[in-house]
Amino acid sequence: MRRNLTHTGEFNQTGGNTMTLWTVFTDVCLMGMVFLAGQILRAKVKFFQKFLIPPALIAGFLALIFGPNGLGIIPFSSSLGTYASVLIVVIFAAMAIGDKPAKGALSGPAIGGMFFNITGIAVLQYAVGMFLTIYVLNHFYNLNPGFGLMMATGYYGGHGTAAAVGQAYEALGWSEATDLAYTTATVGIVGGIILGIIIINWGARKNYTNYVRSPKDLPVSMKTGLIPKAEQTASTKGTISTICADPMAFHLALVLVPSILGYALSKYLAPIIGVEIPAFCTALLFGFIMNFCLNKTGGDKYVDRASINRISGTSTDFLMISGIGALKTGVVIKYAVPLLVICVAGLITNWIWFLVIGKYSSVKDWFERNMMVWGHACGVAATGVMLQRIVDPELKSRGIEDSGISDLLNRPIIIGLQIIPPLLMSAVPVFGPHLVTWGCFGIVGVMGVIAYVFKWWRPPFGARKNDSGTSSNSTPLYVGEEVFE
Repeated sequence: MRRNLTHTGEFNQTGGNTMTLWTVFTDVCLMGMVFLAGQILRAKVKFFQKFLIPPALIAGFLALIFGPNGLGIIPFSSSLGTYASVLIVVIFAAMAIGDKPAKGALSGPAIGGMFFNITGIAVLQYAVGMFLTIYVLNHFYNLNPGFGLMMATGYYGGHGTAAAVGQAYEALGWSEATDLAYTTATVGIVGGIILGIIIINWGARKNYTNYVRSPKDLPVSMKTGLIPKAEQTASTKGTISTICADPMAFHLALVLVPSILGYALSKYLAPIIGVEIPAFCTALLFGFIMNFCLNKTGGDKYVDRASINRISGTSTDFLMISGIGALKTGVVIKYAVPLLVICVAGLITNWIWFLVIGKYSSVKDWFERNMMVWGHACGVAATGVMLQRIVDPELKSRGIEDSGISDLLNRPIIIGLQIIPPLLMSAVPVFGPHLVTWGCFGIVGVMGVIAYVFKWWRPPFGARKNDSGTSSNSTPLYVGEEVFE
């Protein structure tokens, strides 16, 4: 397919479809508009504050309700749903750049326990979702085997993974995958936050928390999302002189180079190997290559990881808006019952894991560290960060740091689970779903044995004493003048 860019900025493609640069500009501006509306609603509406609903999620629903798939008031173009496939490339390209764990950070039982905790629940979600689809739901509905991946894709993966897996399945001919994945991701974030608040209140009453108060006593800035001027701090640091270039432009270039190289490699390999490797995978590869080159040449000292995270975070917010806004409600209604089963089962699975595995995967501060895992397992790492900061405002438990290191270690496993199952089930349609299901259960089992042997996981029948509310490091919990017993 040949494309020409005219002097008006219009892309001409065979088939009669045209898309102008002004169309893209307009869509981005409209997404910015609903994002601001989402932030205003978060700052003003008590319900959104109480349950800490992210502005991007609110904006996504506004785009859905008032956009072309809803009331048709906001004039998004028909390309709204395609932006996610581009933004996910940027997100994956940014993952590796500037990512370097501290010396000695990869050792110790705290890391081992967190690795098993946060990786095991991801793999288990794949196993449970596949099991329910293949052995239960398929008795009542004629489902694509890939439906079994929707639990983990949406819950642990979030909207970014939803875009990635949906894109992979669309290439294999299943066009409904993206809408289903976005739906589970949305339910995961909303359910994870709301239930997370409920769990925190429950933990406070059970005296499981060591450092904090009730969610009702959160600072106003955390509820509204608006930080008072006196508390504002720089979120990035300048590594490039502004006289030479804008630092954000420099970091954006660092992300865009592996993004375009990944896209080019994906398109180049497709006719050679007969399968189109998703561009986000090849972009991640080039991101690792760039990070390696930066580390070897000394360029890493000019990379501000916080700036890279801002680019990735912005891309994720706009991905969420475009993805939710472009949801085809007809697809959601068509799969309403199976989706409900998968979503409820996912929350139950996460809760059981929270109590059986998470509770015994940390020698101290298990509840605080486990809130990070809960949020991550229900949506994205940002949800986990938010929930942990409620129970551990000064971050004494190191749940965020250790989960970040664990994410670095488990990245090959998670990426493999995003790529291999769709390809395997497509290549071997008869046996592939069963291999994926029991293979994932097997991985969880092996990880459990390893964790037990190395004392990363110490259940009651082991040599571990549970420190919930009784350990020497525990302190009484006060909420105002009230003490939870």
